[in-house]
Amino acid sequence: MTTPPGFDPSKQYPVVMQVYGGPGAGAVRRSWQGSTNQLLTEAGYIVFRLDNRGEGDRSAAFKQALHLRMGQPEIEDQVLAANYLRSLPYVADDRIAMMGWSYGGFMSLMALTEPDMGLASAIAGAPPTEWSLYDTHYTERFMSTPEANAAGYAASDAIPRLPNLTGRLLLMHGMADDNVILENSTRVIDALQASSIPFELMLYPGQRHGVRGNERQLQQWRTYLDFLDRTIGSRAPAARD
Repeated sequence: MTTPPGFDPSKQYPVVMQVYGGPGAGAVRRSWQGSTNQLLTEAGYIVFRLDNRGEGDRSAAFKQALHLRMGQPEIEDQVLAANYLRSLPYVADDRIAMMGWSYGGFMSLMALTEPDMGLASAIAGAPPTEWSLYDTHYTERFMSTPEANAAGYAASDAIPRLPNLTGRLLLMHGMADDNVILENSTRVIDALQASSIPFELMLYPGQRHGVRGNERQLQQWRTYLDFLDRTIGSRAPAARD
């Protein structure tokens, strides 16, 4: 957890939960933080991160917990994190958001559609929304094949969960993404429109799995900050000091 400059525990603050959540090294460690964390804290947000089961740097059992169950134990752990945040007197419990890219985008979308999370908003960047659309050499290592694990694939599909959105969604994707292909987002766009559910969208023509170039990254972060300000920050409805 990183708190804003001049943090006053007698006040209440909005929280941005940063997430990756997938297989690989965790991000909670004793080290210098990225400048983007400073950008968020200077904008008045508490920045929080929990390494859920499935991430690395811990036991084999911790790392293997998501085997055949992507999107399930990770979200269960993030629910515990949200409940912990709401137990803190200096957290505005109705102003919690999540943001992530790639697997973190998948996690953000799954968390925003999990009623027990109760998120006010989420930013889902380049999310894999159906694992059968992702590289088999990666997916089948953790999920087996769609034929052998039909229930696991179905449980990790974001589309059936969309009616459970608890807050506002900002969906972002590079239109030339050759890692998480754009179809992962267009299927969500189509489903939300077909259900008359409002959402926000930012597409990056010519960009692949990450947004490149100073100007575009500046635009990306201005978009992040604008969205967060409107949904959990100073311009959010019924925002509290």
